[in-house]
Amino acid sequence: MDLNLLLIRHAKSSWSNPNLSDYDRPLNNRGNTNAPLMGQRIKDYKINLDLIISSSANRALATAELIAKELSFDESKLISEPRLYHASRDIFIEILSSQSAKSIAMVGHNPGIQDFSYWLCSEPTKNFSTCGVIYISFKLDDWSDMYRNCGKFETFEYPKLFK
Repeated sequence: MDLNLLLIRHAKSSWSNPNLSDYDRPLNNRGNTNAPLMGQRIKDYKINLDLIISSSANRALATAELIAKELSFDESKLISEPRLYHASRDIFIEILSSQSAKSIAMVGHNPGIQDFSYWLCSEPTKNFSTCGVIYISFKLDDWSDMYRNCGKFETFEYPKLFK
């Protein structure tokens, strides 16, 4: 069975309101532009996403929603997951291992998302920039079968590649 995973780092966030907590920070103008751009890029991957799981932090959820809109994705299949807020690799593994969907996108934060990606396929070797998307495929029957370097790196893209 083939499994597909997109790991997406949230788009650029705003620091303009010093009274907001880190969790509540919204996207800035660049983030609001880059998330739809990356949604368009994801269309080219020809993956039919079954599920999007996003950190519940404002900037991550906004990124997930903008990408979902570009993909005409059914937003009822977009899950807000509080444990993904600054999650460690182990939390990513725990959440993904419990899923039955075959093609999943996860929206999260650095350094956890890059660490998880690197554990799965030894990529990316450079910074996982804001709104970066890595596509990893797997020859596994179930997400709970994951192990270090079990994924096949397909592509890694980020907004600055297209500007």
